[in-house]
Amino acid sequence: MKKPNSVDLVYQFYKEKVDLKQIEQARASRTQVTSGLEPYTGIWENAQKKHLLNRVLTGFSSKHLQEISSLSLSQSLDLIFKADKTPKVPVNDYDYEITKEETEKQGHYYIPAGQEYVFAPEPNGSPWPRHQSHDSWLFKNMIEQNTSIHWRMVFFLHNLLACGKGSVKMLYQHYKMLFDSAFGSYKSIMYKVTLDPLMLDFLNLQNSQKYKPDENYARELQELFTVGKGPNSKYTEEDVTEMARLLVGWQYYVPSKNDKMGPITNIFNAWNHDSGDKQFSAFYGNRVIKGRQGQDGMKELDDALDMIFGTNECAMYLCRRLYQFFCYPIIDDTVEKNVITPMADLLRKNNFELMVPLKALLGSAHFFDSSFYNSMIKSPLEFSFGIMKEFEFNYINFNLASDIPARYTTDLNRDFYKYRSFQWELGNIGLNFTDPPSVSGWPAYYQAPVYDLFWINSDTVAKRANWGNSIGRWGKWIGNGDSQGNVNIQIDAIKYLASLKNPSNIDDVVDETINRLMSVPISQAARLRIRTKALDGVTPTYFTQLYQSHLTKPTDETRSTISNRIQNMFGALFQMGEIHLF
Repeated sequence: MKKPNSVDLVYQFYKEKVDLKQIEQARASRTQVTSGLEPYTGIWENAQKKHLLNRVLTGFSSKHLQEISSLSLSQSLDLIFKADKTPKVPVNDYDYEITKEETEKQGHYYIPAGQEYVFAPEPNGSPWPRHQSHDSWLFKNMIEQNTSIHWRMVFFLHNLLACGKGSVKMLYQHYKMLFDSAFGSYKSIMYKVTLDPLMLDFLNLQNSQKYKPDENYARELQELFTVGKGPNSKYTEEDVTEMARLLVGWQYYVPSKNDKMGPITNIFNAWNHDSGDKQFSAFYGNRVIKGRQGQDGMKELDDALDMIFGTNECAMYLCRRLYQFFCYPIIDDTVEKNVITPMADLLRKNNFELMVPLKALLGSAHFFDSSFYNSMIKSPLEFSFGIMKEFEFNYINFNLASDIPARYTTDLNRDFYKYRSFQWELGNIGLNFTDPPSVSGWPAYYQAPVYDLFWINSDTVAKRANWGNSIGRWGKWIGNGDSQGNVNIQIDAIKYLASLKNPSNIDDVVDETINRLMSVPISQAARLRIRTKALDGVTPTYFTQLYQSHLTKPTDETRSTISNRIQNMFGALFQMGEIHLF
């Protein structure tokens, strides 16, 4: 298994010499949306339901649409804003990939199969299969999510508070913290993130010294995490310097990571803390945060967060980021006035709980303006996870049908093998989930004027098409056979057909499949191309007779023939440009 790769989306985009003025003109020419946060009272049908679900989930599928089919908008929002199930702690499901002897030879702490590994000591990090297991656990929970915004909010927070390249113990603690905090106060999240071992390590606060404070975290705390760098964010370089002085002393306790079983804990080294007063600029009301001696120095962090969250710009910036991630990347003066400002008021009045203004936005007349439907390009995550959610899968080895090793199908190991390749597959088309390209996150969410267009270039669009074609026809690789061949999980075409309303009629099959998988209306010509691929030279009557014959007397031959035609249909559908819009 390859390690995750990395695609430089910005480099690839500009390499193709795209006319940025044309992009700016096209986006500037969009009809201006003047509605605000007033509740939406218009039509509530599949188009509106799909628009909402597309923006709140880590991948749309018809099961989510079915869950809200009989609900009103208000009831749907209540369901969506219900916390998802708490994920189980990941266990050693990778034991087939590395032996106890090899684990210990590499200097790692061995955890027996089936036991929790995320609290194991890490004197030399963790074996690579353990990293893959953690990623599989993460992706499994996102793909198998309930109809809840919870995991997409984790993605939002991960992008806003981007950090990576940590040990398994650090990574698990970080994502668990984001999940547990998603419905709480963002101010509280910022306190936890500041002391998070992964962030302490990533932005160097771990090694900051009293007589030479490291300014990395102090800068990003303001520039990226709270007040931003817009025209009304007027913090100064001196504010960065003073914040760096204030933060010195916080560390994670190294023995709790390297030597002890259990979570990584924090310490505050009073001897390494600058106990002098910290003077901030007019942007922060010329606030002086009084220096404190000993363990009282910890209280300065609370003072700093009170000061930052007391600015007008903090709530404005956070609501802009919510709007760009969940609604649309372009914010003009009208949107700033009619949407961002009232969202910010709600945020301040509700203890900086991001879910409050977000729920108001997602139930608003503004959000349901039809110009926003299918106006953005899916990230690699929404594209691939949405496809995986829709189907059930069979195991297949094309070289030797009987060679399906038991490790791929056991309860303990199945999810590890099913999901482990996603880190590589996502990275291959531009989103290495646990390793963002920079502390700013992915450029699709912040870099004007391109934004989400960064996801698509000649390289990534070809790779998306190839992945879609492959998953539709042959399935997804999960490992090697014991003696020969590759083992794939392949869409169970027969079971999929049985779930449709009229599976023996090819026109109804094509129509319902398009309706399930696409949010964008497609042309009749495109629909006919998909139908032609599915028929593969036979008549609609032949397809009907074939399916009915299979129902009466199923054979390997009828199963194979029907499956091949449905796989052709999937292959054609997953390569369409419209499937990348949401």
